[in-house]
Amino acid sequence: MQQKLDYIDALRGIAILLVVTIHVNQYGSPIESYTLNQFIAEGGKGVQLFYVASAFTLFLSFQHKFQKEKFPIRNFFLRRLFRIAPMYYLGIIYYLYQDGLGARYWLGDATEITIANITANFLFLHGLNPYWITSIVHGGWSIAVEMMFYVVVPYLFMKIKNINTAINLLLATLVLRTLLQLLFEKYQLISSHTLWHEYLYMYFPNQLPVFIVGILLYFLVIKPDSLREIRGITVLALATFLFIHLCMSGLYLFPTHVVFSISFLLFCVGLSKYQSKLLVNPIIIHIGKVSFSMYLVHFAVLYWLKEYNFVEFTQNSVLNYAIRFCVATSISVTVATFFYHAVELPFQQLGKKIIDKLEKT
Repeated sequence: MQQKLDYIDALRGIAILLVVTIHVNQYGSPIESYTLNQFIAEGGKGVQLFYVASAFTLFLSFQHKFQKEKFPIRNFFLRRLFRIAPMYYLGIIYYLYQDGLGARYWLGDATEITIANITANFLFLHGLNPYWITSIVHGGWSIAVEMMFYVVVPYLFMKIKNINTAINLLLATLVLRTLLQLLFEKYQLISSHTLWHEYLYMYFPNQLPVFIVGILLYFLVIKPDSLREIRGITVLALATFLFIHLCMSGLYLFPTHVVFSISFLLFCVGLSKYQSKLLVNPIIIHIGKVSFSMYLVHFAVLYWLKEYNFVEFTQNSVLNYAIRFCVATSISVTVATFFYHAVELPFQQLGKKIIDKLEKT
């Protein structure tokens, strides 16, 4: 079974490599090629690939645990806590050391990191405030969104029994995020228009449809027979939404990051059927296994490479970028591997022991 699901770790590996591509281009001289810059700029959509893979694996895990455990929902939250919290808490401590408590871009017109901000990060509530969502841990917004999705996963698992329901939910979440987008674009709640625009991209309602795409992936790969349960009215509704989106661009029913997630859905289905060695190999699989730690540490790696003037290597901008990418990736994988074995695995094992003990009581 594990060998069959190696492509999921490979997907995570591809996702983190995509994320690294865009951040590497933000340090040192940028690539001069407009076309290549456009491609690299979309590397941030690797976060959406993470979300698709996450929803898929969470539903798959719930399927395996739901019938075997007495308290699967409680155990689910314990597993998630021991999976995410230890490394994220280290991230909070480290980035407070690296960046201090002073003003920064993500704080907008706020002048310092507050105790409330730090507390919200420890409680994974930082996604509720535009000034908190990613102002301490670099890339912390995606962790906030992921944790918010965890809250609704048990409910979704019990309510979504087939792919038809999943498609209907996708349409409902697209309507919800569109209405909220129109509302919040009209009624801005903070002074910085730029920061508010960034927040409306990062916050949970805007990313929720991407997770639902991951649930669609679960049914397509694990329960393909559910395709027979798709109703005609659902297909008509989907077609209507696409038509409205194409005719009325101001509504953005299918924003770019959701379109990317749908392309990732097709990519994942293809990879589940044909596991190319170019993509599913020991190196990419390992990077996928350590991808959470790598996501948190690669920002720090790039910071210190810049501090030690180790980001410029040649006058050729493309070659310069390629070398910087290889250096940053190699160091990030090495550091992430250490933290995976020193922090992630021990705390996951601790969580498992606690769950096993609670199950026996």
